[in-house]
Order: sequence, then structure tokens, then C-alpha cells
Amino acid sequence: MQAANSRRRCGRLAGAVAVVVLLVGLGTGPAQATTTKPADVYVALGDSYAAGTGGSSPAPGSLPGCHQSLDSYAALLGGLNLGCFGATSLAVKAGLDNLSPADPVAIALGSATEVSVTVGGNDVGTGAVAVACTSADALACASAVQGVANALHALPGNIVAMVQSIRQKAPHADIVLTGYPRLFTVGPTMPTAEKQLATTLNGLADQLNATIAGAASAAGVGYVSVTERFTGHGIGSNNPWIHYTQPSPLDPPEFALENFHPNDAGYSQGYRTAVNSALKK
Repeated sequence: MQAANSRRRCGRLAGAVAVVVLLVGLGTGPAQATTTKPADVYVALGDSYAAGTGGSSPAPGSLPGCHQSLDSYAALLGGLNLGCFGATSLAVKAGLDNLSPADPVAIALGSATEVSVTVGGNDVGTGAVAVACTSADALACASAVQGVANALHALPGNIVAMVQSIRQKAPHADIVLTGYPRLFTVGPTMPTAEKQLATTLNGLADQLNATIAGAASAAGVGYVSVTERFTGHGIGSNNPWIHYTQPSPLDPPEFALENFHPNDAGYSQGYRTAVNSALKK
């Protein structure tokens, strides 16, 4: 069934482009009656996890600073990848609200039957927590953790408002919000200090996911967890699906971008399978 679902979505990006071409008037032939069910059109919105940051194959033509990859779950499912590194729920909403009706993205969304969104981590500063808490600065770590707790209160309202904007631009689409993986696999041989840190950061991921799931319910859309699929594949495991390399001044810039993002296996075996199971059959 999952293979069939993936095949059914194969080529959606081409389909979305075809819709854009037709609607801007490049197709001038007479309309033909048909009883064929239109192909599903899938669009993915959100942050770097939606963009596929950390994948091994950068996407040609990726928007500057978005760090999209061909290994994103959207690309693997034949969708239109509109994810962008650093995006928040407020940024996604603003981007949608500012689209003109003639914008190709607006046209693609207007024909979309399925929309997924991975967003919320940047709203509450989880990236800053991961960086601060893997440094030697305990005060910076504690401050960043408290910052997440404070920011979580505003997230549900922002997500509900974002979903309203998505509905306006994609009125025919089923909408699904995704969660985030726990970053670490806590094992018995992990040093005590590292175990405490990993447990704290995994707990923050759980809080973030619970908040997103609650917001999805309030907005009347679906939610898909990836926690179970990433279990046993966090940083510190024998088979990690999440990048982490101890930062060094000699590292190329992309190393810093990859840290705390899924690798190819994480996108393919973690996100792709989870999102595929949640999208409209």
C-alpha cells in the first residue's frame, strides 16, 4: 500500500507545474471533458526539516538560504518542496498572506490536495538550545532551555493562525502537521553528564511535539509523530539518523548547518514513511 501511495504521488511536482502553465494561459487549446480523477498535488511547507537540510543532494534551484535537498521527504514523495531553513510559523503565514493570486506558488497551492507542515522548532528556539547545551557554557544552556519553555505558550495560537492562512490558499487540501524526533539515543554507557543533557533535550522535543499536536487538534488538522520511527537512531546510537559533528573552526559551513538535522536515512526511513502514512490515501 505504501509503495502504491508513493507511486500515486510520483510526478506531483510536474503536475503542479503543469497546472501553473495552464492557468497562466500558455495552454490555449479547447477544454476536453474527462472523467479521470485529477492527480494528487502535494505541497510541503515549513522549516529546515521540511526543506531537507542535512540531505546529501542539494536541490538545484533552491531558494537562497533555504538549504533544500533532493533527500527531503517532500521530494521523496513527489511533492513540491517549499520548506526553508529558519522558517517559523509566523514566517510561513506571512509568506502565504503576501502571495498574489498570480504567483505560481499560490496557483500550485490552489490545486493542492495534500499539504504537510513541519514548523515550530524555530519559533521556540530549539536550535539555539542544541547549540548552547552542547557547548561548555552551562549558563547559556540553562537560559536557552528556559527560553523554550517561555516561548511554547505562544506557539499554539501562531500555528492555528498559520493553518487558517493555509486553508485560504489551499482550500481543497488535507493538512497534516509533523512533529520532530528526539535528538539523542540515551544508552547505558553514556557518561552521566551527557545522559542528563540528552534526557533534557529529548524532553524538550516531547514538549514541543505535544504542543504542536495540541495546536493541530485545535485547528482541526492532522498530526503525525516521527518519534517512534527515530527511536534507536538518535545521536549516540550505533546507527544515527541525525547529524552531529563536534564543531571546529576548520569545518566547512555546511557542517554547522547539518548538525541536529536528519541525514538521508532519517528523511527516507523516518519522515518519508511517517508523512506518507498520514497523507490522504
